[in-house]
Amino acid sequence: MLVSLAVFFGINAFAQADVDSPYSLFGVGQVRDKSMNVRLKGMGGVANAMFGGGMINGENPAAYAKIDSLAFLFDAGFYFKTATFSTSSLSEKSNNASFDYVSMAFGLTSWWKTALGVQPYSTSGYTMLVSKVDPEVGSTVTRFKGKGGLNQAFWGNAFKIGKHFALGANAYYVFGNTKTETSLYFPDSIYYIGSRRSLDVMVRSFMFDYGMLFNTNLSKDLCLSLGLTYTQKIKLKGEQTLFIRSFEEDMDTEVEYIIDTVYSSSGSTKITMPQGIGFGVALQNGENWALGADFNWMQWSKFAREGANDVLQDAWSVSAGAEFTPKHTTISGYFSRVTYRLGGFYEHGFINLEGNDGVSHSINKVGVTVGMSLPLPRTLSKVNMALEVGQYGTREGGLIQEQYAKLSVGVSVFERWFMKRKYN
Repeated sequence: MLVSLAVFFGINAFAQADVDSPYSLFGVGQVRDKSMNVRLKGMGGVANAMFGGGMINGENPAAYAKIDSLAFLFDAGFYFKTATFSTSSLSEKSNNASFDYVSMAFGLTSWWKTALGVQPYSTSGYTMLVSKVDPEVGSTVTRFKGKGGLNQAFWGNAFKIGKHFALGANAYYVFGNTKTETSLYFPDSIYYIGSRRSLDVMVRSFMFDYGMLFNTNLSKDLCLSLGLTYTQKIKLKGEQTLFIRSFEEDMDTEVEYIIDTVYSSSGSTKITMPQGIGFGVALQNGENWALGADFNWMQWSKFAREGANDVLQDAWSVSAGAEFTPKHTTISGYFSRVTYRLGGFYEHGFINLEGNDGVSHSINKVGVTVGMSLPLPRTLSKVNMALEVGQYGTREGGLIQEQYAKLSVGVSVFERWFMKRKYN
């Protein structure tokens, strides 16, 4: 359980451009959705046991082994998001759009496939003001502000082992910068000056995850698959710079004057990232329909940052989804070749806060998704779309709840690059 924070008890205002969530204050920020592929987002994010000859599924690297051996795949996506953040008495709206991912994959041999790409890992974006009245000094205002995030470039490889098994691994190069500020103001006093603690962290390190996939045919077209994933516990290496300064600032114009640097330091730092496991099951009937369900768990209670006292709880999630293509082989009737998707998920989050009601509240997330794939003319490439509508957090105990709608759009390019052509 996290220590009770006044941030969430006396909020007079909270707003920022490109806001992710006020809860990105904790850990390494707001961790992005597990599912990278827009197709899988439309199915509630199920990924652990899903595979396809024209799909890049980076959540279980073993799924690369099922990529068409003669194909070169390219996939890229972005999203639009609108959200309303509210307490029991206040609300604030936010809108933003951002790059989501880019990836490519191809076969090196019939039994060895590889993939690479880049995507955000986490983002941090918030500004929160907390007002109090101290009998001795009058009004005080504390401003919590954060921005930045971590990105990850990955290289994955998968190996087909026999007829039914595949093993895979992803190596991630994690990089990025985060900046957090805690500023204290005394608007009613001429005898006290403000103070600010600024921490800049730059991360450059590696992470690894692994996957296993088993599939077997229950009938001519019906395939059962089971997937298992494991994220390795690891320490990210980075550099951090800390400043503690006294200053004067007009909070309305944000024009400030630095008076003195009270303390400064710089050096290396480490962030302990937790291990996690995932399990999934899926039924796929050729290109006609598919059903999938996932369970994922991350040991966030073992997360640690040097110089910080975040105390997180273990997190878990469940998701399920389905897709259906009316007539995938038809050469007429465009909408018969469109794939339609539906899904949902529930996440028991890694944040647990004690509200002003004295009760601990887990900051959870729940949502439903719909999606579709629009085939492009005279090609196997598609435009994928997914709409997610959900709720994150709670208004109980004076905490903050986010209600959001998120539209993801991606382009999946399928090209046959490795086919030997014959000429008469």
